[in-house]
Amino acid sequence: MTTFDETDLFTDAFRDFRGVGDARRRSGWLTALVLVAAAALVAGGMVWVKLAQHTAALVDPQTTLAAFADPQRSVDVVAADDLAGSMIDPATTRLVAHTADTRYYAGVSRTHLLCVLAVTTGELATTSCTSTTAAGANLTVDDTMRIVTRGPAPAAADGWHEAGPQVYLKD
Repeated sequence: MTTFDETDLFTDAFRDFRGVGDARRRSGWLTALVLVAAAALVAGGMVWVKLAQHTAALVDPQTTLAAFADPQRSVDVVAADDLAGSMIDPATTRLVAHTADTRYYAGVSRTHLLCVLAVTTGELATTSCTSTTAAGANLTVDDTMRIVTRGPAPAAADGWHEAGPQVYLKD
């Protein structure tokens, strides 16, 4: 049979910890260096994001889409409820095509992207935007409407027909 001296267990458990408090203290210079490096990384990231925003292809409405060459008419104006959340500048909207239940408007977003707003009766309006106008954009909405700023027209054999300059609808 083994017996334990309980006082020794108490002493070992709650006193006389060896090695505690002997940790090396880090240099203040090392801490300062790490903080400066972190600040530089954050600042560099912010500059990179700002430069990326400015290098996006800006839309020039006069040269991107023929519909923008004419001044905005009353049929080109979109209701504020339909534009809500789309970021499209209301002064740039142009009616480019319509079907029995959907009206398609081209517009320029506040961030200078070419956008198409599809307003379907009884449904929420949908928006599609592209920034690739410099190289030519094929902006397709719901696989039923396409705007081609440069390049070939979609094939009639695939069901597309021209609804206006640079605007095609699919049957």
